[in-house]
Amino acid sequence: MQILYAVPIACLRLIGLFGMLAVMWVDGVLHMPHTTLERAHWQQKWAHHVLRFLRCRVDVRGAVPPRGLIAANHISYVDVLVLASLRPCVFVAKSEVRRWPLIGTLCARCGVLFLDRTSMRAAAAANRIIADALRTGMTVVVFPEGTTSAGNTMLPLHAALFQSALDCDQPIIPAWITYSEDERERIAYYGDATLFPHLLQLMRLRGMQATVQFRTTGIPAMHRAQASQMCRTVWEQMMDHALGRQQNAAA
Repeated sequence: MQILYAVPIACLRLIGLFGMLAVMWVDGVLHMPHTTLERAHWQQKWAHHVLRFLRCRVDVRGAVPPRGLIAANHISYVDVLVLASLRPCVFVAKSEVRRWPLIGTLCARCGVLFLDRTSMRAAAAANRIIADALRTGMTVVVFPEGTTSAGNTMLPLHAALFQSALDCDQPIIPAWITYSEDERERIAYYGDATLFPHLLQLMRLRGMQATVQFRTTGIPAMHRAQASQMCRTVWEQMMDHALGRQQNAAA
């Protein structure tokens, strides 16, 4: 009976979520942000609204970096909302996201930089745009794995994404995102998952607890391959700490 009851409630919540995204779209048309900073502030405002709707609490460990390149692991599209809520920032996303119905349009309105990783020319152009944003003092967020995972492992990192920060001498700050263990399995959006069924699954959750760990200072890398390896080392430490904390809590 509880499952039968949860399905219509989840459907109603999903309708409510799409209604909120529609209002967000209208707000973006009526109060269109123009500059990169305005888009970042607009994005932060709506990230707070959506997280409140999802009943998602965010716990931060370490200081949120005021500038530089945040290199974060990637579990779900929820990660974007979590990081966007912490400070005005610019995201780099794979080009496929631009084609998602409504969400792609909203991401473009937020100033997301879409990266075509199949094109070396496009990647080089994206790195120049990222470097320009970093030079203005903006915080830029990248997901070096290039796609999502289950959150208890790491994929190979794309070292090219670190080049922009090295080019303009801006700090590279590793960050690790995790969710409580029972929630993470349902929040993780990877593999063969498709958007609508996953959203419906997300709506069945009564709440979420996200934790973001930041390295205190930038990693002292001299070139992008070194930056990739250092970031991976820091992530391994953060992941072990996060998973160990969850196991202790469960015990």
